[in-house]
Amino acid sequence: MRTVRGLLSLGVALVATCALTAAPAAAVPSRTSQAAVDVTGTYYPVAPTRLMDTREGLGAPEAKVGPSGTVDLQVAGRGGVPASGVGAVVVNVTITGPTADSFVTLYPAGQPLPNASSVNFAAGWLGSNNVTVKLGTSGKVRVFNRNGHTDVVVDVVGFYAADNTLASRGMGSRYHPYRANRIFDSRTDPNTGGLKRSAGSYLNLTRLLGGDNPHARALVLNITVVDPESDGFVTAWSGDGPVPTASTVNFRAGTVTPNLAYVQTRPCDGSLCSPEGAPAFTIYTSARAHIIVDGFGMMDDGTLLFGRRFQALNPTRIVDTRTGLGTAGALGAGDTRKVAPPPAMGTNEEIVLVTNVTAVAPTGNTVVTVWPADWPDFGTPEASNLNPAIGQTVSGAVLNELGPYGKFHVRNHAGSVHLVMDVTGRFYWP
Repeated sequence: MRTVRGLLSLGVALVATCALTAAPAAAVPSRTSQAAVDVTGTYYPVAPTRLMDTREGLGAPEAKVGPSGTVDLQVAGRGGVPASGVGAVVVNVTITGPTADSFVTLYPAGQPLPNASSVNFAAGWLGSNNVTVKLGTSGKVRVFNRNGHTDVVVDVVGFYAADNTLASRGMGSRYHPYRANRIFDSRTDPNTGGLKRSAGSYLNLTRLLGGDNPHARALVLNITVVDPESDGFVTAWSGDGPVPTASTVNFRAGTVTPNLAYVQTRPCDGSLCSPEGAPAFTIYTSARAHIIVDGFGMMDDGTLLFGRRFQALNPTRIVDTRTGLGTAGALGAGDTRKVAPPPAMGTNEEIVLVTNVTAVAPTGNTVVTVWPADWPDFGTPEASNLNPAIGQTVSGAVLNELGPYGKFHVRNHAGSVHLVMDVTGRFYWP
């Protein structure tokens, strides 16, 4: 398995700054008859679509969610998500205008409130987090807010099949992790001399993954916005059609704001074509800012070996350094911890946990990085998962690949910080 992952880690990025005309969507390849397809746990990307916006009364009352308030959001049957056969969805959750320090938790409707959080934020915060959440009663997700009042926006980007009900759609995608590596960094971009991306600009990128290039239906990326000159947002999507009414990263001026993103691709087109036929995607930014893109994996077209399927879980806390769960005590500057999740979640490199990682009140501006433990050829990645500022409690989604003994590393760069990790599902290799 390490050999396969090593091959997937090779690649470079091609960049174009002009708008491109996308080719028609390619037919989904299939090696078996539709009757023989088992789509359980496979992923289906959709065009980013807004499901809920409490500022406008979309999918919820037109009002901020109050203290200990809940909203039951209908997901199944909306935004490209089928009415049945869906086990979980991938959404981007944006918090805007909160009146108090708080957190929001998304969990299956009809289930008890878990000891877990999806987005942690301070009063007045503007930001987003990628959340994978299991569907509950009648295909709904419950949104809970702990303190104060806040507006909540939810955009859907994809869903997972609960069983074989969706086999008529053809084979869904399976996940392939690879070593985190940088795809694009505007600070070192030779095409612009390291200048910031302009407000209202479109960045067209392609990701080259060895011989697997044509097989990526979606890419799993970390998109970081650095030192924006005004409040704004970034949207990443396939590039087909206009910019969706959805966002990927929301940010305040002068901040460093990352977010995990599942980005649907489009077929190779125009100047972005490579000999391997790598698919492309587009990033739009509303404010002048630096943009950094790191790659963590891809969702295939169902034809590749070793792809992992997804199993949704009720949110479960596996690390809280404040209480000694998983590992005890705040992480100091340069501190790296090795953590073993509960054995029931997996004990080897076949497992990738879908987690939400929260940095709690760091004493300095810092970087938090998570990666698999005990691989002799796997040093500390260049890419980061969280970039919290001093005193900031902030969350970020992490696809947490385990090492050969079922463990992972977590590292804090500067100051000291407490960490909390919640699991919402896992990828497994059947």
